[in-house]
Amino acid sequence: MNNDEKIILFQEMAFNHIEKEVQEQVEQYKRSLKQMYEEQKETKRKKASIEVETEKEILKKESNKRIVQKQLQQQRSIYKKQQQLKENVFKQLRERIEQFMKTEEYISLLKRQIDKILTIAKDEEVMIYIDENDEELIPLLEEYANHSITVSTRPFIGGTRGVVQSRRLLIDQSFLRKLEDAQANFSFDYTKEED
Repeated sequence: MNNDEKIILFQEMAFNHIEKEVQEQVEQYKRSLKQMYEEQKETKRKKASIEVETEKEILKKESNKRIVQKQLQQQRSIYKKQQQLKENVFKQLRERIEQFMKTEEYISLLKRQIDKILTIAKDEEVMIYIDENDEELIPLLEEYANHSITVSTRPFIGGTRGVVQSRRLLIDQSFLRKLEDAQANFSFDYTKEED
């Protein structure tokens, strides 16, 4: 083999070796790029996932906030309606009390209340009060009880009050107290009626 052939062979071997090295470097570079691409893709996917979860949380919080605001509005509306209904109930109750106070049953009730006051007081001195609206009943009630009866300076709608001074005892059978107790303990029952 002559020198020219040796040079050509050496060139071919060098080119093959260089081409092989370049091919390996290109393949390694491709793998490196592919790995960087996959890592970048995974990073972006994780970041997007976090953003989606963050947005979900924000939307969930906003939704919950709107729900709470709606519930509060509904509760306020229900409370207002309940107050209106409660006022109507007690307005009607006062009207019925006024009607009841014009009956014989009311006079019988006053007599029973006076009996109760006298029983509680026993032999001690007791002041019996009636409301100013019942002033015309004093003669009838005094005759019945054989005891003096006084018109209260503080209105209490109807009924009686008794004061046993020696025991500092107030026997309050007034309609005002009963109404106040009823209003304080009044509530709406939401239990569903059975069919």
